[in-house]
Amino acid sequence: MTWIVGTIVIAAIAFTVLPQVAVNPQTGDVYVGEPGEEDYQPWLADDPQEYEIVDGVIDGTAAGGFLRIDGGSDLLMLENREGAGEADWVRVFQQQGVEFDVDSEQWQYPAYLGSLYPDSDVLVLPGAEDGLLWFSPSLTDWTARVSTPEALPMGETATGQGNAVLVYEGEALSGRFQHTGSGLFVVAVVTVGGWDLLVNEFDEVDVRASWEPTDRVVFQVEADTGDGSWTIALDTPAGDPAPSTTPTPAPTP
Repeated sequence: MTWIVGTIVIAAIAFTVLPQVAVNPQTGDVYVGEPGEEDYQPWLADDPQEYEIVDGVIDGTAAGGFLRIDGGSDLLMLENREGAGEADWVRVFQQQGVEFDVDSEQWQYPAYLGSLYPDSDVLVLPGAEDGLLWFSPSLTDWTARVSTPEALPMGETATGQGNAVLVYEGEALSGRFQHTGSGLFVVAVVTVGGWDLLVNEFDEVDVRASWEPTDRVVFQVEADTGDGSWTIALDTPAGDPAPSTTPTPAPTP
């Protein structure tokens, strides 16, 4: 009897503790993740659903799916996911190196860009080649608006108030991020298939941050909750000097 009880206990522990294993159906590659992680991997589905942008809107489904992105296309902003509550997030991933083929043998693991939920947004920087955006399964069907944000080119420095999207092409891999006055100051760096939160502070801010090597990055600045102003100064080496960029403050709703 003792060994039976012990076997049951061991089996229960293994079921709750051991990671789950997923296999990519295109390549046979094996991925080990935490329990439940496969629920957020729509690229492992046998027949994933394709989404389209119709009149500036994506109509998503609870099962998840993918969107084809033309190489060299403009920035995309996905906003204001509707159809579910705060707890039901739709995770967004970008996949490169597969062109438009969901069954490509040149399979690369998709990179996480952010999540869609009410009052959220996800900024996408398309690559030079065709690629795919993947959307995770959710509890319900949903919709999201799609737009091309106003993006301003920046050189070694940029200053402004409110929200801004800044595009930098050069060799700098770090910089100084300052904010004076009141309000939230958030800066994320978006690359092709990548996203990283560099700054998430309030009021007076003076921090340094860096990002992965790449020849093009987009800084997404959110600073519309107070009366503060901000400055971003990139370290050398940088690209060709360019005038400082002064974005227009975000309109007050």
